[in-house]
Amino acid sequence: MWELMLATEQLDIYMDEVNLKLEIRIKSERDSAPLIIRMNHTDLTQLIYTLLEINRSFRGDVPFFHTKKLSGKA
Repeated sequence: MWELMLATEQLDIYMDEVNLKLEIRIKSERDSAPLIIRMNHTDLTQLIYTLLEINRSFRGDVPFFHTKKLSGKA
């Protein structure tokens, strides 16, 4: 069952906790019907990770550590 989690002028976000689904409805001034995007939990996790990376970039955050590339030697 869909539950409204966020409503703004541009979009509505719904959650279906039983089926682990997220639905984003993007409103358009041109069309009466919104653009609907549905995603599962895996896609949501990847989206959150990506949005956090974008936010860090916008803020100019410096990572606490840099990953070290491993050589091909065993």
